Amino acid sequence: MIDTERAREIAIALLGRPSSDPTRPWSLIEFREGWIINENGHLGDDFVGSLGRVIERSSGRILSFPSRIPTDRIMNEYDAVVGKAKVVAAPRR
Repeated sequence: MIDTERAREIAIALLGRPSSDPTRPWSLIEFREGWIINENGHLGDDFVGSLGRVIERSSGRILSFPSRIPTDRIMNEYDAVVGKAKVVAAPRR
């Protein structure tokens, strides 16, 4: 089981930049099974698209979901859609 701080460390290693990066900021959206990496929040309300990478709370593994699976389904129907995701190689420390 990982906590928010560990999820943040995983995201920094994966993305190669801090959440406060001036040109490409990101944030974590917490939900029951983990955290969605939100790289699009700074684009404003007009942005349309799915947030497809998840850091699982139980294992710390990173999953990438296809864009056809909306973010709200990932957050609300995780068990039904997790089988469609691919495991992303863990970043090297």
